[in-house]
Amino acid sequence: MPTEFFDDATIDELLSLAGVSTEHSAARCWLQSALAAARGTLEPRLVATGATRVPQPSPAKHNAPLDKVERASDRLIAALEELRRHPYAHASFWRFEAFGPVYASEFERADVIPTLTNIRDAARKARVSRTGRPRKFRKQHIVDLALAFCARFSPKKPSNDVNNFFPYFAERFFELSTETSVEGHGHGITRQVKVALKRLPLEMERATLLNKTHPR
Repeated sequence: MPTEFFDDATIDELLSLAGVSTEHSAARCWLQSALAAARGTLEPRLVATGATRVPQPSPAKHNAPLDKVERASDRLIAALEELRRHPYAHASFWRFEAFGPVYASEFERADVIPTLTNIRDAARKARVSRTGRPRKFRKQHIVDLALAFCARFSPKKPSNDVNNFFPYFAERFFELSTETSVEGHGHGITRQVKVALKRLPLEMERATLLNKTHPR
């Protein structure tokens, strides 16, 4: 259940922009959760702890656990890629029931390595520089959420074309989730849209798998 609630008009606007029926209950629920996640993305300067707000630690202390997550993700991704060179071990591993049923001859689950890649990228983006300034990850994260929704539910293919629906959808998603204008955040989100669209094949692959295991 999202911690923030967005009214029906907000959800209806975004669904219509993406070409999704306003009666699509799963899409409505997904948007509620995605908007709440976007609004809850923190700029890593101050962290709320109960009723108090404590200053961010030094860059070295802030980055240390993130470095561990990044290195662990890299090692696990490399190990899973190496596993492909060992057919019997590869098949035995991916047949484990926790991964769900095997579809035809496709043992490997399409969402595992992309998820690990997202974990690694999140660890990188959450780092701060030596001066303590946070990286500009918040805008990118919000646009990435907008793309993930469109890949899963929209019948239209997102692109960076001037006549494509996605750039404007991403703008409205950003504005409605942050309650600020895109231009109010500096240079808009054009760069973030271009970066997000590089992930489109990966997001479409994940959407295909989700639609198999959790029909819309």
